[in-house]
Parts: sequence; structure tokens; C-alpha cells
Amino acid sequence: MDLTSFFETAVLALNRNKSGELGDRTRYIGSSDVSGCARKVYLSRKNPSTPNFSTLLKFNRGHVAETLIENIFIAGGVKHLFATQVELRHPVYPLKAHVDFLFHADLDGTPGFHVIEVKSVSGIPEEPYPSWEDQLSFQLGLLHIKYPDKKISGSILAIDLNAGQVHQFNGYEHDEATFNYLYCRALHLLDCLEEKDVARPSVSHLCTYCSYRSDCPVMTLPEVDLPPEIEALAVKYAALNGSKNHAEKELKSIRQELVDFTGPVFKGRSDSVDLVVSYVAPSMVIDGTLLKKEYPDIYPAILKERAGYTKLECKPVKTAKA
Repeated sequence: MDLTSFFETAVLALNRNKSGELGDRTRYIGSSDVSGCARKVYLSRKNPSTPNFSTLLKFNRGHVAETLIENIFIAGGVKHLFATQVELRHPVYPLKAHVDFLFHADLDGTPGFHVIEVKSVSGIPEEPYPSWEDQLSFQLGLLHIKYPDKKISGSILAIDLNAGQVHQFNGYEHDEATFNYLYCRALHLLDCLEEKDVARPSVSHLCTYCSYRSDCPVMTLPEVDLPPEIEALAVKYAALNGSKNHAEKELKSIRQELVDFTGPVFKGRSDSVDLVVSYVAPSMVIDGTLLKKEYPDIYPAILKERAGYTKLECKPVKTAKA
């Protein structure tokens, strides 16, 4: 039974079914469009491209997370308080949002709308991504238009299924200024689709999944301006890598002190730690340099390709002294 080829076909069908639940995306601007890149929105309408198998699986990971969260809410006895995939429409323009979870009351029964946007991630960020906040703000704005006199709030629920972690970024409310900005962006996208304006690219962590990245102007090497969320990750990586290097030096020093005490073979124990030292005997290895020198005709025949890898470097920028 060849499940690999089956999955590759079936996931495409699943993606079409899920997309169909949101209606014809070419006929309206959604909250994910407003929070994303104008160039991607334009090209996805004008020149549709099917993401690769890996990306489709990651997209559907979000649906799995939503189903899990819904089952948790139901098991917790609050099924009567919320609805899923609630569609919100702008009264004039073709602008829509599909809310993952819309609560019409708090868990204690206090009346008021609360929008929950679910995000499935590999590693929960310290701060919510700007695109997440824009998407939620647009939803809150459309909900406010429909219910101007109601109390409205929202939160972003980030869930890492692999790590078994969940975190709620809470405390969001409708903000008129933020919504007006996003509303203007939505109208700009409509103008772009009608060829009245140019859809310019914007870089973000969503570039990871973009099918139109290969010839995108903002991703052109040799140097790309980092978006805030990627900059934060790179700074964190550089800091951790620096502490790792320091730790390795300290480990080397401590190791020497321990081995000086234990000798090459040792086994000891305390209430808090086991200390075991063993001796690894010498072994024979091929001297590649000598082989190449003494047997140059044989050397190429025994070579084998070593797999390449991605080298990542994150270094703090050195500022010039005044």
C-alpha cells in the first residue's frame, strides 16, 4: 500500500474542500489578506499557484488545532457559549472575515462578544506576530460594525501540538484607529485587483510559505531587510549561541578538573549525581591526506559525496563608535 502518493493527492482534495468552506476567495478580501502581503494577495488571485505538499500539511495543521480546541471547549461544558467559523461582512465593500471561535458570553456567563483566533505553531513566540494582531483587529472591527453597542474583545490562542503547549495572548479590544488603517489596506487591495494601484510586497514570517517568493523584490539577495518577528528570533538565536560557546568553554574547564580527580576509569555517586569515567581505546582511521599523496590514482575512486547542509549565522551588528 503506497500511502505517500495517495496522501499527496488526497491533501490537495482536502485543501480544496477547506478553501471551499470560505467561499470564492477571488470575490472578496479576507482578514488574512489584509494582514498579509499585497503582492501575494494580487498574484494568488491573478496567477493561482498550489502550495507544495509540505506547506499544505502545515496549513491543515491549523484545522487540526481548531478541531482540538473545539473539542476541549465542548468537553468543558461551554458548547452553548460559542459558534465556529462565523462569517462577518462589511456592509458596503466585499470585505469578509471568518472567525475561528465567537463567544457571545464569558465563561462565567457575563454577556459580551469575544473573538478567538487560533494559530498552530512550531514553538510559541514570546510576542504575537504583527500579522496575527492585524487579522484579529480586522475581525474585531467588522464585528463592531455589526454590533456597535456590544462589548467586544478578542484573543489569540497559539498552540504547539508537538510540544503540547498552548498560550493565550489576551486583552485585545476594538480600536477604531487600527481598524481604519486595516480598512484602508483592504480598499487598497481591491484597487490593486482592479489594476488601479500597484500591489507592493511586504516581508514577514509568512514569506516562509509564499509560493511567489522566488522572484519577490523584497527577498532579493544579497541583503534582505528583516521583519521584526524574524529579527527577534535571530537576536535570540545569537544570544543563545553566544551563551552556548561560553558554556562549552566552561564545560571544557570543568571536565578537565573532574578527569584530573577521577583518572581514566572511575565510578562514583552522591545523593545528587552519578560520575562515571571510562577509557575509549585508540582505533585505526584512514589518513586521507597520506592516501591522496601515496595513491593519487586510487583516491578519486574511493571518494563519496558528503551531503550539503544549511549553515545559519546570527551575529550582533557592531555599531560604529562615535
